Amino acid sequence: MVEKLPKYVFRRANGTYRYKRNVPKDLRRVIPKATVYRQLGVSYQEALAALPVVHAQIEALFDRERKVTDEDRAKLLVRERLGERHASMFMAGVVDPEWDVFDDFQELAEETEGKVPAGVTRQLEAAASIPTPMTLSRALDEYYNYKCEDGQQDTALKTRLERIRKDLILAFGKNRFEWTELDKITRADANTYRDLLLKRMAPNSVARNTGVVKAAINHVILEHGLNIRNVFQSIKIKGAGSGKADRLPITDEQLVSIWPAYKTNPLAQRLLIILTDTGARLSEITGLEAADVDVEQSILHIRPNGHRSLKTKSSTRDIPLSPRARECLREHIKGLADTAPIFPSYARPRGNDSASAMLMKRLRSMIVDKKITMHSLRHRMKDKLRNTGCPETLSMAILGHSTNTIAANYGSGYALEAMQKAMEPVWDSTPKK
Repeated sequence: MVEKLPKYVFRRANGTYRYKRNVPKDLRRVIPKATVYRQLGVSYQEALAALPVVHAQIEALFDRERKVTDEDRAKLLVRERLGERHASMFMAGVVDPEWDVFDDFQELAEETEGKVPAGVTRQLEAAASIPTPMTLSRALDEYYNYKCEDGQQDTALKTRLERIRKDLILAFGKNRFEWTELDKITRADANTYRDLLLKRMAPNSVARNTGVVKAAINHVILEHGLNIRNVFQSIKIKGAGSGKADRLPITDEQLVSIWPAYKTNPLAQRLLIILTDTGARLSEITGLEAADVDVEQSILHIRPNGHRSLKTKSSTRDIPLSPRARECLREHIKGLADTAPIFPSYARPRGNDSASAMLMKRLRSMIVDKKITMHSLRHRMKDKLRNTGCPETLSMAILGHSTNTIAANYGSGYALEAMQKAMEPVWDSTPKK
């Protein structure tokens, strides 16, 4: 007896049963097959039992596809072909025609034209219909580009900004950080970020991180003429602020006590002498190139170079070298090309951290007070200059501090002779061992 097969059911040559259904013409561009198949079973009875379930599934598939809008199809297509980042931008409608990613959407539209509904193609082509907003993410990007002079990479700033990005995303969520306009970011948002940091950082560290965000926002407000309030301005951080007890200047007696710990290592000893007699930041010294040292004129040029940037614009300066600091540096520049690093072990990413650890290990073997660090040598120079009658503005010029006044930015600064005259009493009063 010949079996009477229901609609959409046929028997294969191997005796099994299959469901076969042509895709309706209106769905051919969204379902990438002309025909859909489903297995029903190996016997007639199994096929009859499975048919209602399979048929309902296919009907539901067709019904579901008919309800999906062109916009939804475009979003799914972008996510599948271009990835999550493009999909987020597309859904937020913030694709700037000047961005490289704009071309990605246009290429996708051309590639899929005729293969997807015309409405989907139009959605892809119109991806840039909304102007790009100024967001926290964009503000940080523009701030980094501004801080990198002459296209030079600032590894330290880049690392800090990456950490800040991660924390801002934790505090606000990725979409709010990436796509929400700055004028929609509230003081409550800023406080949420602050509170997140306070759970694992000291107040002063929180102040430094929020200060970077504040600076980035101030930069874009000024550059783009935005009429918005910076909600990170004057944010309150309990316990933050520089105080006299944060770090203490190292005393002459303490310098004498730590000398034996450094004398056993020539490099550590030389760095200690240079830091003591210049009051410079450790990163300013470990990143020096041979051309930055003029041993004949006893001048140290602290300036950005190929191995490191500087903390601020006012950090760029020329300062006199004491006789012993000059001799220490003379030993390190012998035979070096002008652009060669003087301290190659530390002229690398995070090299300054390694130098600090090496020096602090020796200091801690003699001094356990946590308020005394290698930075205390810089505090010492500040106090010594003050106590020998050095004018405050001259002291700031020697140490590379900003005076934050317009008048201070005029002229070429203090003469080296004036700096040397101010520093000589400090050198003379410094214990030599």
